[in-house]
Amino acid sequence: MNERENTDNLEATAVEDETPAVIVEEPVAVVAEPAIVEEPKPKPRTTSAAATHVVSGKDKDDVFLKQAVFKNPRARKSLTIHHLQRRLAELGYSDAAADRDGWYGDLTKLAVEAWQKDNKVEPTGLMNAKTIEGIFAGDPNVRVNTD
Repeated sequence: MNERENTDNLEATAVEDETPAVIVEEPVAVVAEPAIVEEPKPKPRTTSAAATHVVSGKDKDDVFLKQAVFKNPRARKSLTIHHLQRRLAELGYSDAAADRDGWYGDLTKLAVEAWQKDNKVEPTGLMNAKTIEGIFAGDPNVRVNTD
C-alpha cells in the first residue's frame, strides 16, 4: 500500500469519526394522576347510646356476682367484668376506665373500693351482692344475677 492510499484511509476514518451520533428518544408514556375519591361518611347509628354497651346481641347482658372474683387465676376474660369496668367508668371511677380489659385486677379493685366508700358500703374492693346491685342500678344494658 502506498502513502496516498494510507492518507485516503485516514481521511475516510476521520470523516466517519466526526459524524455526529444520532440520538433516538424513546416515547414517554403519560400517566394520569389517579382521581381522589372520598370515602363515604358512615351514617349515624339510630340505636341509643345505651344499646351500644350490650355485647351479647341480646336486649340485655347478664352479669354474675360469682364471676366477679378479684385476680381469679382460673378465670378467663369475663363479660361481667367488662360490664363492671364500663359501668364504673361511666360513673366517674377512672381507675376502672384505665383497666378495661375484662380482668378483675388491681385498678378495677381500686375503683370498686372507691365506689364502696362513696356509697357507704364496707370498702373492701371486692364484690358482694349489695355492691354489684348498687353499681348496676339504673344500667339498662345488664341484668344482675347474684346467685
